[in-house]
Amino acid sequence: MKVVIDRIEGDLAVMLISDNEEISLDIPINYLPLGAKAGDYFDITFTPDPQSRITAQERTKELLKELTKDNDPNQTNFKL
Repeated sequence: MKVVIDRIEGDLAVMLISDNEEISLDIPINYLPLGAKAGDYFDITFTPDPQSRITAQERTKELLKELTKDNDPNQTNFKL
């Protein structure tokens, strides 16, 4: 997907998807190459990361278990 930096606002680059300039993305400028400026185009690629999803699900299960360990074996009531 091609995007273009429309403008810089503070620490954010407001980027527009080049196919549909109605959709914008605000990206912290520290994620962009040094010297990036308005009018610069970039290719963005999204790559699935199934292992990160599994890790996040496992962490969520552990947190839920910790929050409900003394109160509810069905894990529906939480300790806050």
